[in-house]
Amino acid sequence: MSLAPDALAVDPPQPPRTKIKLLTPFGVNGVAEGLQTSENVSGKCFAPSAASPTRPDAWRCSAGNAILDPCYQRILGDEKQLACPVEGPWSQKVLLLTLTEPLSNEPRKEMPRESALPWAIELANGKRCSLFTGATAPVAGMRINYGCPGGFQIVGDIDRSSPVWRVFFQAENAMALEQVDLAVVWY
Repeated sequence: MSLAPDALAVDPPQPPRTKIKLLTPFGVNGVAEGLQTSENVSGKCFAPSAASPTRPDAWRCSAGNAILDPCYQRILGDEKQLACPVEGPWSQKVLLLTLTEPLSNEPRKEMPRESALPWAIELANGKRCSLFTGATAPVAGMRINYGCPGGFQIVGDIDRSSPVWRVFFQAENAMALEQVDLAVVWY
């Protein structure tokens, strides 16, 4: 018995790509499976999210003196509930925020994902970094966009010209920026 040449063909391996993920903290029955509510608080959302501007369900909120950004609105069920990731998308903990005032009805400016910075990134070297939403200092003429535990920082725009996106990474007190691959980006 002989096999046709096509039967022996193997799909060529796909080149690596930067994975794009969207956090979805609510399911049909409430907080998504795998997530845990770390705290229930009351507060208000005063603007669209600065950290996740491409998402119409993402808000910049406050509870007491804390600024929470991003907080994701529950669309199915109680729309006065929002889930705010406690330590970025890597933790299974979310703070559950109940609104004390209605959300703004003002139209939001649409921002395409292709031009927006993700709110969190994972580097191929294992570092996990979160977007700075306020003013930062420049390095080599570029804005410091992300902070990572241990004093590491990401500077400048994301290079999206190939399937694996790249950023400039700098260790604390390092004398040079180094371009590194992005494994995962979170919107």
